[in-house]
Amino acid sequence: MMIPRIPQKTVRRLIAAEGYLELGMPHQALRELDKVTDPGSLTASFSFLRGESLKRIGRFSEAIKPLQYAADLLPIPHSQLPWKSLGACYRESGQSDLAETAEQTADEIASEANIHLRFEPLGSQYNPVVHHEVHLTINFEPMPDEEQAQSDEDILLENEETEDFGIDPEIE
Repeated sequence: MMIPRIPQKTVRRLIAAEGYLELGMPHQALRELDKVTDPGSLTASFSFLRGESLKRIGRFSEAIKPLQYAADLLPIPHSQLPWKSLGACYRESGQSDLAETAEQTADEIASEANIHLRFEPLGSQYNPVVHHEVHLTINFEPMPDEEQAQSDEDILLENEETEDFGIDPEIE
């Protein structure tokens, strides 16, 4: 299977558009995105950047379609940001019910993936900051003698040398 090649100009334009958005320059980001003829396999990213640019210049109704497309294409947890932006656009367009649904979807994605976004001011813009926590608890308890004997046998079997026939027994 051959993966289609994405032109370097397209990649550079998407990176430039993202940079312009980070700098609070959505008009310039939109100009870069308008020059992209075919985003190929980067369509989801292109749609998100386009929707976000439109949202930031106040064209909320126009931003809905590309943000919805990005939210549908991007896998969890990456679809959380398009859903959040989509909620804001629906709210600004007077569609409160859809706004609540989109925001609830973003919150469900966050709790499912254990990712919490918060927004911190950067000049007059707000940038999302991802905060991810992992908690691990390990308890050690003594093993009964008969289980210990079985466990020792398992360790011996695991450490035996096996011939490599180019087959990975872990892959089904």
